[in-house]
Amino acid sequence: MLQIYPELVKKLKLMNENLQHFYQYSSDNKMIIRQKLIESGAEIRQIERFSTNSLKIWLKGNEVAAVDGSVNQTKSEPPHILYLFQALAKTISGQACQATDIYSPLIDEVNMDELEGGIQKNWRSHLLAKLELQVALQLIEESSLAIIMMDGALFHYRIDAPLEWEKLKRKAIEKDVLLVGVSEEITTENLVKLEPFQSFRKQPYTYDRDLLFGVLEKGEMLFVESIQSKAGLQSVWVRLSTDPAITGFDVLEEQATSKEEIASLLLTLTPSGGRGIPLWLDHIDREVRVTDKLVEALVEQYIEPEMRKRFFEKKRGARPL
Repeated sequence: MLQIYPELVKKLKLMNENLQHFYQYSSDNKMIIRQKLIESGAEIRQIERFSTNSLKIWLKGNEVAAVDGSVNQTKSEPPHILYLFQALAKTISGQACQATDIYSPLIDEVNMDELEGGIQKNWRSHLLAKLELQVALQLIEESSLAIIMMDGALFHYRIDAPLEWEKLKRKAIEKDVLLVGVSEEITTENLVKLEPFQSFRKQPYTYDRDLLFGVLEKGEMLFVESIQSKAGLQSVWVRLSTDPAITGFDVLEEQATSKEEIASLLLTLTPSGGRGIPLWLDHIDREVRVTDKLVEALVEQYIEPEMRKRFFEKKRGARPL
């Protein structure tokens, strides 16, 4: 039986009190924040789900697709480590493009001369973003798409893999395919930069996702131009389900006039009682995920026992239970 030390319980209770003190939430706060949003020039609009017929008309015979990638690694310590990458782009009808890669510092297969500036420090993010952008580009070239949803904000692709990002951006504009990044983890702190939100700056952390928790009604989208337009992209916050947390999505400036239609599509693709993420994105995530069991199985099957024991197994794994 797990032994819980009294001092740990005491500290957890204190943590709970501190959280309530700094981040207390009430229905009054919700109305206050909505008022401050209005004072900041925010656009708050109610969006509707597409009916089956209206969705068919909007798609014009084209398809909906999603892209996600995954990376996992052996449990050994660098440089005795092996990374496995996968990326998948797939339409709802099942047409798919896949890409994979592996990397180990023991055999440096990453051409560091090809990585630009600060990307050298984030080669793991670079490799994964590069694969995701490659499969997205391939699917756009091979399929008739109306929209392609990327897992995560588009801005990070611009940073992590700029060359591949520019290729995908040009192709999406050329073929009139809406390129959309969908984010569930929103760690920006932009609202507190606005004058009406000055009073919130006393909090240790003022993430937009926390300030907007429960503020939007189901089906509402929020756009504040002064803080949600940058680097050729426009970002939108939206509540897609009964879950009170917001979801973010961003689009190319060249395609920003379609923001409301995109929001309606995301709402249509999201289970009403779900976690606020389009179901097809979650499906792609499950399909492409590189799990611990998969890593272990692949390494066991394709790496010789001697090499496996020498480089990729930790002694702590042999500890008695």
